[in-house]
Amino acid sequence: MTTEKFSKRNLDPRLSSLYTSGGDKQKTYDRWAKNYEADLVNDMDYVAHIDVAQIFNQVFKDKNARILDVACGTGLVGAELGKLGFTQVDGTDFSSEMLKISVDRGVYQDVYQHDFTQPLDRKGQYDALICVGLFAFHEPKITDIIHVIQAVRPQSYCVISVNGAAWCELELETAVRSEAVKHGFCIEKIHKSRYIKREGINGRIMVIRSPEKFRIDE
Repeated sequence: MTTEKFSKRNLDPRLSSLYTSGGDKQKTYDRWAKNYEADLVNDMDYVAHIDVAQIFNQVFKDKNARILDVACGTGLVGAELGKLGFTQVDGTDFSSEMLKISVDRGVYQDVYQHDFTQPLDRKGQYDALICVGLFAFHEPKITDIIHVIQAVRPQSYCVISVNGAAWCELELETAVRSEAVKHGFCIEKIHKSRYIKREGINGRIMVIRSPEKFRIDE
């Protein structure tokens, strides 16, 4: 179990509403959409999308497979996957304003809105998925991870990142391993990675195989 500590005391105020309870997270992202990349990538040196895409490329080699980018935001991950040669990528996010920007970026075959605190309608349609930035403090909770994994076919790769500050403070490794036992997915590896460099926040990247068979009631 990690003993790393994280303090919200000196956190950039642009992240405060996301890392503290209360408020409407969807509306926060909608308001942030136009300045999101300038604030997070340029000012705070956010690099999670780069590291997670590289890990995805290491474990999944079929460039023509159907891939879902979960919590796609403005399309940063989709752009990285395009650079790596992946050609059939869809994006989904709960923020309609973020999705508008991702559409303009032109890196997805299709985009649609979804809140992963709820089960997905399009279950089992993808050959693999990548998920960057969805799991941190508060909602969605790590117990909602099965809603993400349900998007792929049985025994498919899911490469999912978690905010490292939340990983340590909320002891999410214990929680996600419990979810793996409960739902039958396999955590093949957990990588420590970069996340938001200027805020001193690292990340975790989980390489997961979906269950051999999904339960009907999930």
